[in-house]
Amino acid sequence: MEMQSAGYALKGKSMSRITPAITGTAIGLLAVAAQWSFNWSSPQAYGICVACHSRDMLGWIFNHLISSNIIEVTNAGLFTPLLTVVGIMAGAHLAARRHNVQPNSGVDSNTRMFLLGFLVMTFALLLAACPIRLLLRIAYGEPLALFGGLWMVVGVIAGIAILRRWGS
Repeated sequence: MEMQSAGYALKGKSMSRITPAITGTAIGLLAVAAQWSFNWSSPQAYGICVACHSRDMLGWIFNHLISSNIIEVTNAGLFTPLLTVVGIMAGAHLAARRHNVQPNSGVDSNTRMFLLGFLVMTFALLLAACPIRLLLRIAYGEPLALFGGLWMVVGVIAGIAILRRWGS
């Protein structure tokens, strides 16, 4: 019998404990070490923005494929592709496999996940911030970020209502 809990994976007699706080601290320390080691400087309030890093990674790849600078990329992504999203996806995949968590694999479920993800990314890019960057911008006192934060809360409430109606 297998039991899962927040931060725990119990399989037989072995037990491992990796909490979100430990993971976040490790990632933060690695990011600071990389920034210091390579003398990188990131734009103000950039953070770990999945929407923006995806945009910059794809922009960097496209610009280098056609040897041009048609797509605007932030300073942090000018010289190297921002592989944050690749790391997040790989980490999520490994964590899901380790804890034997698999989403429904039906066509309707995959289509719904794709559409909801597409909407989240589209609105994040319209606002120019994912939730993490939005919180950083609110901390800097940016009025647009406060407005966006309000609408993010409205979107989360609407998303929960939609998922409850459609089922998960």
